[in-house]
Amino acid sequence: MRMASTKSLMDDPGRAWAPYQPSCDRPWDIQAVAHLHRRAGFAAPWGTLQRDLKHGPEASVARLLAGEPTAADGTPAAEFESFLNAMAHRLGATADLEGLQAVWLYRMVFTPHPLRERMTLLWHDHFATSMAKVQNAGLMQRQNALLRSQALGDFLALLSAIGKDPAMLIWLDSTVNKKSHPNENYAREVMELFSLGRGHYSEKDIQEAARAFTGWFVVGDAFSVVPRQHDDGPKTVLGRKGNWSGDDIPSILLDQPACAEWICRKLFSYFVSEFHSPSGALLAPLAQAFRASGYQIRVPVETILRSNLFFDPSIRRRRVKCPVEFTVGTVRSLEVFKPTVQAAAMAKACTQMGQGLFAPPSVAGWEWGRAWINSSTMLARANFGLALLSDDDEALGRRLDPAKLAARHGFSRPPEAVRFLLDLLIPGPVEPGVRDPILKAVMAKAADGNAALRDAARRILNLPEYQLA
Repeated sequence: MRMASTKSLMDDPGRAWAPYQPSCDRPWDIQAVAHLHRRAGFAAPWGTLQRDLKHGPEASVARLLAGEPTAADGTPAAEFESFLNAMAHRLGATADLEGLQAVWLYRMVFTPHPLRERMTLLWHDHFATSMAKVQNAGLMQRQNALLRSQALGDFLALLSAIGKDPAMLIWLDSTVNKKSHPNENYAREVMELFSLGRGHYSEKDIQEAARAFTGWFVVGDAFSVVPRQHDDGPKTVLGRKGNWSGDDIPSILLDQPACAEWICRKLFSYFVSEFHSPSGALLAPLAQAFRASGYQIRVPVETILRSNLFFDPSIRRRRVKCPVEFTVGTVRSLEVFKPTVQAAAMAKACTQMGQGLFAPPSVAGWEWGRAWINSSTMLARANFGLALLSDDDEALGRRLDPAKLAARHGFSRPPEAVRFLLDLLIPGPVEPGVRDPILKAVMAKAADGNAALRDAARRILNLPEYQLA
């Protein structure tokens, strides 16, 4: 019945993207609230879930779009952002990869604006650039700041700026893109991966665009134009002829109808489902609104997050959590804030799970979905949960007491505390075959409530359901 509901919605774009209104068969309940925070943030602590349950979907989505007034540790949002920006700036060119990763993960754990960080992560994958080749932490951090600045902003501004970003110029060999020998790497990827997708351009379009980008170099870690290396002759790109420079290409790309659909298809996979392939008809309203807005990223994102389709129950658990979602979401849900885990240890754990930030495997980014799950990465996920619940692990453990967490929210008795953990971490109907062994194990250790709840939390973190968003 749920699958039929989803198919029906996907066959009716008008109804799919219409604003969600709670009803008897699709109530605004703890499952819907948790779904919103899993997809549009990095999960949420119990207090946030309860607040948004009370305030309803309209206010909850608005709060995600605007950001919270304070960070997770209570720091005012502006003060938190200033502190993190200063911390990132201090990294410098010679910082190591782990340091880069740690600063961003720390920001994700405490951020007052989880949706913006989720979008920054999406653009980091979309404009995939690796420290392995750039070899300059300062440039990688500057690119990260650029992605954050336009995470929900102007896609034309973002695409224009990324073409001048020093880390991207180094990554795609634009530093050797000279008039006499145009290098096609950036021109190819800006069409294939960044804006249009395969089948919407020709090899000639790539060659002509590469000529437009000639003379764009990195000098002293900064973008620089060298006029004598720029080909200022006429070029024809996607049917438009002119003495184009690199500044002209982004607008030409965004004039193509394929651009809005390409980006909206990625947003669909990121926020709605990795297991459904949306039709052109389903994406058309999103793409049309995106173009009509002048490519304001917030427009399709907000439409998705407020839609019937997004809140349809059958859409829940239709994405595999990437390692960053898994680790950051776990820490946020379980309120491991004061003190929090060592961010460098989180970075190492994410890498072991297959997602090293600032080190995507290729210009195409990471392979998402089922690719996150194999015997090695599942072991790494299990080890992260064990470390978090350990009294021996100095980097990740000694900070979480599930019994105290449950009691703080009014669930003191072991059975109630287990149900609290289930509602917090995998809200929704839980099969008796999953729930009952956890309850039985807790009751068997009832004399030591702390140990019993740690065991319950470990079991829940290892459930297949917890690996899905």
